[in-house]
Amino acid sequence: MRTPILNLGSLNIDHVYKVPHFVRPGETLSAESYVCNPGGKGLNQSIAAARAGAKVIHAGAIGQDGVFLKDILLDAGVDTTRIVTRNVATGHALIQVNADSENAIVLHGGANLALTPGDADAALADLPPGTIALTQNETNLTVEFLHKAKRRGLTIAWNPAPINDTCENVPRDILDILIVNQVEGQALSGESEPDAIVRSLSEGMKPGATVTLTLGKQGSLTMSMGRMLRTPAFPVPHAVDTTAAGDTFIGYLLAGLSQQTPLAEALVQASAASALCVQKAGAASSIPLAAETRALRNSDRSGN
Repeated sequence: MRTPILNLGSLNIDHVYKVPHFVRPGETLSAESYVCNPGGKGLNQSIAAARAGAKVIHAGAIGQDGVFLKDILLDAGVDTTRIVTRNVATGHALIQVNADSENAIVLHGGANLALTPGDADAALADLPPGTIALTQNETNLTVEFLHKAKRRGLTIAWNPAPINDTCENVPRDILDILIVNQVEGQALSGESEPDAIVRSLSEGMKPGATVTLTLGKQGSLTMSMGRMLRTPAFPVPHAVDTTAAGDTFIGYLLAGLSQQTPLAEALVQASAASALCVQKAGAASSIPLAAETRALRNSDRSGN
């Protein structure tokens, strides 16, 4: 049985310019190359969950310039019927990448910040109890969406990224699943050591809630039902791009839980998927298929 995942998430267009150096005030600089990529934590997480086999519904907003983002989600098997179109620009980022591979980013929220309370109601309509309601901090209505989802009996999952003022207004006790990286975990907990971060974040959450802290090469640390689970990372021969690694982990973890996979097993699946993700360039384009993840796990078991 597959429990649906409803993701109220960002939909972005990333304009990436390769430049010899970051543009200086008053300077006109010719780019060495240009690439337009789909982006946004919301989009990435929905694609990851869908590729992992979950039934995913994406809710969010785009402008007329972002219609192709719906096509990308559809190609991944995501239900896009709850994405609305607004008369504003789609959320986008202007990204300069210099000769040292450093980046400078200008971000515009655009349609991601143009959601209405009615959009949240429409997104949540006609979903069975237990549906996983996921959101991040890249759209407006995060707090309102979480409260409305809770009142409807949904399972609440929050990825507080990026850290911003929204975090101060989300009550911990409505969350069923909290997933953070080390920077986010430190900011929310005030702690620096992984064990202390997870224990601190677990305090005040409802009984049975799950907190997962991703730690890159050190794997992840999870507290659930009073028990600490340590999940190692899979070896990565050569990391190319870590952009979507966290989003891939989240999508695969929630996909596993939505399919009633035991937590420990879902965490291993998520770890394998993120290891594959970092070995390819790009964000959404680097998210692996379930078959690729299974192949890596089988190879790991055989010792090859």
